[in-house]
Amino acid sequence: MTPEDRDAIVGFFDRLRSLQGERDPEAERLIHDLMERHPQTKYYVTQMAFFLEHAQAEAQNRIRELEHALEQQRAGGGLFGGLFGGGRTAPPPTPTHAPGYRPGMFQQPGGFLGGAAGTVTALAGGFLLGSLLGSLLAPPAEAAVPPAEQPDAGEEDGFGMDAGDESW
Repeated sequence: MTPEDRDAIVGFFDRLRSLQGERDPEAERLIHDLMERHPQTKYYVTQMAFFLEHAQAEAQNRIRELEHALEQQRAGGGLFGGLFGGGRTAPPPTPTHAPGYRPGMFQQPGGFLGGAAGTVTALAGGFLLGSLLGSLLAPPAEAAVPPAEQPDAGEEDGFGMDAGDESW
């Protein structure tokens, strides 16, 4: 573990410790029991949560960049608006990062942070595979819809004919 890994983990747990709010006691007991039965998951859950905290910040940055680009396009009159004295461009938004961010932190080989991207990728792949398999193995949508009610044999259909008699 690098000093950066240690600082990232301690900082992450410091942020979690400050959280307030109601917790479901039954869910908390279940999580505690599962963590006790599978202690290795503590490491992976921490990696995943830390990585997702940073991924969310990066997604927000990308959304702000795209919104800014759209505003600039609208203000400038389109692709060539700036050539003909169109609107001036505002500076792009300053990116914000999750606490503990440093460029390339998830690309380092090995260690806690280096393995976080792989852990999340493996979990996401597992979720996608499970979803795919579930949809492949599920019955077709038509099978889930009950068939339309058929009149019982021997009942008349309103025209004086037996609804069960298809010989006409």
